[in-house]
Amino acid sequence: MRKLFVILFAITLQACNCHSQYKVNIIPDSLIRVDAQDTEEAWSHATRITSFTNPWNKEVSPETSLSILKDTKYLYFYFNIKDNEILVEPNFSTERDIEKEDRAELFFSKKNDMSEYYCFEMDAKGRVLSYAAQYYRQFNFNWEPPEGFSIATDSNSHGYTIEGAIPLKFILNLSGSNSIYFGAYRTEFSRRNSFTIENWLTWIDPKTAVPDFHVPNSLGILKLSKEK
Repeated sequence: MRKLFVILFAITLQACNCHSQYKVNIIPDSLIRVDAQDTEEAWSHATRITSFTNPWNKEVSPETSLSILKDTKYLYFYFNIKDNEILVEPNFSTERDIEKEDRAELFFSKKNDMSEYYCFEMDAKGRVLSYAAQYYRQFNFNWEPPEGFSIATDSNSHGYTIEGAIPLKFILNLSGSNSIYFGAYRTEFSRRNSFTIENWLTWIDPKTAVPDFHVPNSLGILKLSKEK
């Protein structure tokens, strides 16, 4: 009987599609100015995600936080990233140069299988690599953010902040409901002589042997509040 219970429990775990959830609180319109500062009182109504970890190198997990709010027009996000060495590409020429830099990343997926998802990778200078994708790693780098998307950044002695607004219509059209599959990540690079040291932080540990954000297990769920 005990052996049967263990087998059934293991099967249940494998079948369970369990996702961490983040509830996005709603605020009145036009309270947030996208300026890379979270000084508006409205931001006090957001829960902060502070559980970013580096599953592949637990010794390197610098402080990272993300807050999200919405009004009737936009989904707002605010990253606060501690970084003693902000790495940016000095010879930046195309969006894909962001792949060489420190950055924050947001993924929005229509389904939990990542058959259709959209990505925003944002550096400390406010430059954005945006693309559409399909599992596994089929990227369309010609995709552009929806009209009305905006971000602002600010660098300081402690690191950098990224604040942005995504048209809520884009999120709702993608999800078809008041929840959407969502991933939040940070790329932390540093240089030692001529070598780049790569570290990867994620809100949810995807349980992969090597760093990989582009897998369904890295996704959680955004729950969009309907009421203030």
